Parts: sequence; C-alpha cells; structure tokens
Amino acid sequence: MLPLRGVCLLVFSILFPAKVTLLENGLARTPPMGWMSWGYYMCGDDCGRNPLKCLDEKLILSVVDSFFDEGYQEVGFEYIIIDDCWSEKSRDMYGRLVPNKERFPRGMKFIADYIHARGLKFGMYTNIADVTCMLYPGSKNFFDIDAKSFAEWGVDYLKVDGCFVQESYLDTAYIDLGRALNSTKRQMVYSCSWPYYLQYIHNRRPNYSPIAKHCNMWRNFHDVALDWKYVIAIIHNYIDEYPKINEYHGPGHWNDPDMLILGTRTLTPGQSRVQLAVYAMMSAPLLLSCDMKMITPEEKQLLQNTELIAIGQDPLGIMATPYRLSGVRIIYVKKHLPMKGDYYHSFSVAMVNLDQKPSKFTFTLADHGISAPDGYTVMNVFTKVYEKNVTSSDEFEIEVPPEDVTLYSLFPL
Repeated sequence: MLPLRGVCLLVFSILFPAKVTLLENGLARTPPMGWMSWGYYMCGDDCGRNPLKCLDEKLILSVVDSFFDEGYQEVGFEYIIIDDCWSEKSRDMYGRLVPNKERFPRGMKFIADYIHARGLKFGMYTNIADVTCMLYPGSKNFFDIDAKSFAEWGVDYLKVDGCFVQESYLDTAYIDLGRALNSTKRQMVYSCSWPYYLQYIHNRRPNYSPIAKHCNMWRNFHDVALDWKYVIAIIHNYIDEYPKINEYHGPGHWNDPDMLILGTRTLTPGQSRVQLAVYAMMSAPLLLSCDMKMITPEEKQLLQNTELIAIGQDPLGIMATPYRLSGVRIIYVKKHLPMKGDYYHSFSVAMVNLDQKPSKFTFTLADHGISAPDGYTVMNVFTKVYEKNVTSSDEFEIEVPPEDVTLYSLFPL
C-alpha cells in the first residue's frame, strides 16, 4: 500500500499533468536517477593494465543486474549511462560511430535491449567537438548521423560534453544537436555541459534562458572527484549561485551538480548523508558513479531511503533555499508536496554541518517562512520516525555531528 506521500503525489500527477513544452520530449519531469561510469571508472579503456576499472560490456550489464536485483530500480534509479571512451578511435566508412569491438563486442543495441528488457533506461555520451574530452570521435559535423545512431541503438539519455570548441560554437551547437535528436522522434533526456564551458573555460556568464529551453539538464560547475573536498566545493558553489540559477530549475530542466560518490570508499557515513541530502534538497539528478559491489549496507539503506528519495523526486521540483549561518553551517529549506488544502505545503529542513566538530543549530520554523496555523508533525528522514508536533514559533535546538546532516520533513497538521 502506498504511503500518504505517495498517494498525494500520484493524485497530483493525475489531476495536474505537467505541461509539455521543453524540447518537444516531455522528459525529466523529476530529476533523473541512475548510474554513470565516469566518476569512478573514468576513461576505463586500458582493461589489460587496470581490469578493476574497465569500461566494458560486462561492467554495464553488472550495473543493470544490481539495479534490477537489489532494489535500486524500485526506488527510482533507472538510467545506466556510459560516459566517454566507449567507441573505436575512427568512424566507419559511412561516417557512423562504432562501439569498441573488444570492450563492447555485441554493440550498443544489445546493451540497450538488455537494459530495456528489465524496465530500465540506457544512456550514452558524446561531445560537440571533433573529438571527445578523451580524444575519441566527437559529433561535430555528424549531428544528424549520430542522432540517428543513438536512436537506432535505443538510447534514452545523452550526455553531451563541450571540450575543445570556441565560445560562439557552444551557443549554436547544443541547439543544433538537440534539434537533430528531436528529429529522430526517439525521446532522449538531453544533458548539456553548455553553461560550464561558457563560465569556466570561456569566462562568460551563461544566459540560462536558452539553456533551460533546449536542455533537460546541464552541468554548471567542475567535475566531482573521489574526495570529500570536491563535494564541499560543489555545495558552496550552488549556495553562491542559487540566486542566479534557481529560476531556471524545475520539471524538465535541472541544474546538475555532477555524480554521487557513495560506494567508492572515499566518504564517511556522515559525508555520504550530506552529499545525498543536499542533492535531494536541491532537486538535483542522483547519478551514482561507483563499483556497485563496493556499496556498503549503510550506503545502500541510505540510497534506498524512500522518504529521502521523495524529497528529491517531488513533482514541484523546487530547489531548496540555502541559508548560510557561517562558512560551515548551512540550513536548507525546501517546499514540497503533500499540501494541506490548497495553501499549506509540507517542507523539509536540512541542517548541514561541514565543520570537523559538532555544531549547534537554533531556529524557529517561522524564521524561514514555515507557518501553517495548526503546526506540523516532524519526521526524522533518516530514521523515518515521527518525533513530535511543533508550532511555527517553537524553537529547534539541534546539535549536528561533525561533517554530517540532520534532515526533517514537516507535514502540516
């Protein structure tokens, strides 16, 4: 039986279907969830020297099996995405991209069929330049041919990088490739790196209006790496950028802070909670990059926490408002469903402590505009325990452990 929140979200989606205008594809109405190869496996093309980081058919099928067999699919993880370095170094005589014959001997259509047979979705990668970031064939001058290949292979999601091109080309290439994808009539989530390259390579402030019009999601900060300091940098960047990017974020068009690095043995349990909680509060895509066999039981329980996933997958798609109390203490406040009547929303509140010692958070709900007249019932998202009922004027005083987060969902009474 669906929990109350699940019933409310289902009714909302039936009574108020999303207006489909973006990209003519109607996709990514909630932030995509899945797995992507790059963060952990990187290029992964030297399987002889580094078999544990080999990007090949066996790896991809093993991720599919993990999603299907271990409960990830049931909570919303559905895209399995192959990043850079998947092809031969040359196109075929007809100008088509060719999957690497040693690492992907049965081709991409085989992998797509395997994925689709299990109710999951398939993602791939290209670049708008002549070559990819790792110098494999790119899609410049081949947009129509490549779009047709991706469609024929059964691709559901395309990540498109922007290495090695001029600034002016970025503003036309992403639009042109998007049109080529639309012309295939196959629905593909279109993930762009357009604003990242404008801002960090060409030193130009992105205009998000066309980006949000033509892309389902976009990277707009540096890559994550397997180190906590990169997660902290991402968190601070999105706090700083929030006033500029929030209005462009919502169903069908998402800011993408890059991959989750749970399952890589690089984060403590508290740090894992921080990354996943902040991403859920931001309504960010949740894309794992790890060896699925390395996910600990505690990480698996966290990744399959349906109350946490529901915050990130809320149909309103609101990016939480961050309040920086200090350089290391942040409160995130996110409005979401279900509602009481047509006025009082539910909220989630995350208290994030980036300090290396415990930190105390003191506030009232009214401080952050949370003010249903009959108060709220408070659930600890990590334990799924309803702890108490409160009014908007009641004071919260919470000590959060070092590099950790306390996360509450509040439902109006």
